[in-house]
Amino acid sequence: METTKTKRKPRRVAAPPKMIEIPGTGVSMPFNHEGNGNPRVPLLKPYVFDKEQVEEIAVGLLLDANIALTGPTGCGKTSIVAALAAVTNNPLVRFNMNGETRVSHIVGMNKPTTEAGSLALKFVLGPFAEAMEKGWWVMLDEIDAALQSVVMVLQSVLEEDRILFIPETGRAIRAHPNFRLFATGNTIGYRAVARMRHAGTNPMNDAFLDRFGLVIAVDYPNRLDEIKRVRANCPGVDDAIIDGICRVAEDLRADDKFRSDFSTRRCIQWAALFNHLPGEDFIARVLRAAEMAVIRKMTSPTDVAVSREVARRIFGWEGDDDE
Repeated sequence: METTKTKRKPRRVAAPPKMIEIPGTGVSMPFNHEGNGNPRVPLLKPYVFDKEQVEEIAVGLLLDANIALTGPTGCGKTSIVAALAAVTNNPLVRFNMNGETRVSHIVGMNKPTTEAGSLALKFVLGPFAEAMEKGWWVMLDEIDAALQSVVMVLQSVLEEDRILFIPETGRAIRAHPNFRLFATGNTIGYRAVARMRHAGTNPMNDAFLDRFGLVIAVDYPNRLDEIKRVRANCPGVDDAIIDGICRVAEDLRADDKFRSDFSTRRCIQWAALFNHLPGEDFIARVLRAAEMAVIRKMTSPTDVAVSREVARRIFGWEGDDDE
C-alpha cells in the first residue's frame, strides 16, 4: 500500500525589526509598525537628543529592563522618553504618580453597563493593564510620589516574568513583548538627599529599586547643548537672547549658594514669553519675561535678588533697580 508523504510547510522566520536612527546620535532603535495610526503615539516635535542618554535607554530596551530616570526638575526626564516613543512609533501611556493615580488605574475596576436592557457591572481593565496587554510603553512620572498601595501592585509587573494579576476576575495578564516600563523621579537613589526640596516625595525601598535594570542620570545640559534645546522649542527667538538666557542659567547653577531650580523648561518658557511681550526695548522685555517665567517662582528672597542681578549683568541693563 502506497503512502503519500505530506510536505511540511517551510517554517517562517520572523523578519528582523526595521531599525531607525535617532536624530543626532548615531544610535538605532527598532521601529514599531504596530503603532501606525495609534493616537497614543506622541506627536513628533523638534527635539535635541543626548547621545549618552539615548545609548543607555537603547541598552535598557534591548534587555527589556525597567528603566528609571532621575534628575532635577525640568531637566528632560519625561521629554526624552516621549521623544523616543515618537521617533520609534511606540504608543505611550503616561501616569502622574501624584496621589491621584490609584490601584484602579493600574488593574481596573467594575463599571456600570447596560446589557440586554438591564443594568449590570462589568470589569474594565485599567489603562496600565491595557498597555501591558497591547504592548505600549508606560511612563510612571514622579514615581517617588506614588501611593504605597500602587507601588505594591506594581512590584509584580516589575519582575522578570511581567505578570499582573487581576483579583476581580482571577485573570493574569502577561506583558506583550513590546511592553516597556519607564519611571521618573527627582529623588531616586543617590538623589534622595534632594527630598527636602521636593515636597510630597516618599523614600524608595531597595526591593522596589532593585527591580529596575538601570537608572539613568539626567541633568541640565551644558550651555551649548541647552542653547540647541531652547532654539528647537523657540525657533523665532533671536540667538543672542537665547544665548543670554542660557548664560544666566549656567551662572546661577554654578553658584553653590543658589538653591532654586533653574530648569531647561524655565529657559524655554523665558524665551517664549520674550517673543510675545510688547515693547521696543528688548532688554526691558527680556527682564520682564524673566520675572514672569523664572524669578517669581523662586521661594528664596536671596535667590530672587541674585537672579535679577545676574540677568541684568548679562543683558547689560542700565535702568533703575526698582521692582
